[in-house]
Amino acid sequence: MEGIKGQATLWVLVMTVILAIAGFSLPSPVLAPLMLDPAQGMLTPQASDWSRKVWLGVIMGLYPLFQLVGSPRLGRLSDRHGRKPILMLCLIGVLAGYALMALGIVWRSLPLLLLSRVVEGFFNGNIAIVQAMAADMSTTKTKTRNFAWINIGMNLGWVVGPMIGGYAAVVSGDYSLAAWLAVAMTLVNLLLVLWLLPNKAPVSPSQQAPSLSSRQLLLQPALLPYFVLTLLSYGAVQLYFTYFNVWLVERLAWDPAQLAQASVLVSLPMMAGSWLGARFAHHWRGSSLGVVGHLLMAAGMLLFILPSHWWGLALTFIPAGIGMSLGVLAISVAISNRSHAEQQGQAMGLYRGLNVAGSILAVVVGSLALLAGTEWPFYLAALSGVICAIGFYGLRKRADRRQRLASCAEPG
Repeated sequence: MEGIKGQATLWVLVMTVILAIAGFSLPSPVLAPLMLDPAQGMLTPQASDWSRKVWLGVIMGLYPLFQLVGSPRLGRLSDRHGRKPILMLCLIGVLAGYALMALGIVWRSLPLLLLSRVVEGFFNGNIAIVQAMAADMSTTKTKTRNFAWINIGMNLGWVVGPMIGGYAAVVSGDYSLAAWLAVAMTLVNLLLVLWLLPNKAPVSPSQQAPSLSSRQLLLQPALLPYFVLTLLSYGAVQLYFTYFNVWLVERLAWDPAQLAQASVLVSLPMMAGSWLGARFAHHWRGSSLGVVGHLLMAAGMLLFILPSHWWGLALTFIPAGIGMSLGVLAISVAISNRSHAEQQGQAMGLYRGLNVAGSILAVVVGSLALLAGTEWPFYLAALSGVICAIGFYGLRKRADRRQRLASCAEPG
């Protein structure tokens, strides 16, 4: 019976993640055309091409900046007060953010659009809480599988959201429709959590692990190297996805519907990568997933700038998508395994926070790299992927060396 309940809870968590990511990604195909196309009226017709790119970078960067602020705090609150009530608080805040975005697009109000990204970012700590819930219900043998299914849910959300948002904008001619649909999808997510997700009581203070600040948790020797890898890995991913749309709009003149199709084409290999990660986890060490995943990711990101036809681009999505999923899975499981059982929310919140710190860094560095050429963000993304692969290999060698020394130190 417990196994059946656990599976039911896992599927509710997966559905929650699908709806959360779909709601977040619904407006993503319209942001680049909205800011870069003078006909949309978000900026004055006299605004230069450079200023349009800068404002797009600001809009893209505000979300991760405030997710960096919110995720660790919300994750820690979920450790203290229970996962479900804090998850519901997150969803209410995100819903308000999407409503502000819709109004900002309707009224062509740049300040309102910027405010919407602040609100969305701060309250979008729901993924960290879902990952903590998956860790709560996992054993050592099932954690990689459960995390893989959460990742598949995130990737499926990236398929559903941009497809609906992109086509809604093209068919209706109204870019705000994507944001209103995100409001509706988040409302469904909120009701799903309210009705179907069990409310596990928080651990009593006497049973909780010693309280650590985010800085103390970050600097723990067992966790720090993986937090650094998180920063680099997600920086690479953000460089790729932020300038993915810019490249396709500028070089190939793609519209929102075509951008949505591209999001689907890259998300399908990502789902396959998560499924493969769950399979490989039975035979490979986590470090092997990290090395192979980041090398594949780097290759796909570097190859992206070469093709000029959709089918060529689709081929580059295969190694990029599979590699990103394997790399993300390896890092998240490593951090969860090295964190105290009663600090999963805080650890996953910090992990998500560093994920978005990498995203902020990527937006800043990528904006500067654009001065050298539109292809430079992809060069930097590939380089970061290679560095992550080297990092995982180095951590593996260090762990093996420690194990050999421990074996030699045993008596007899």
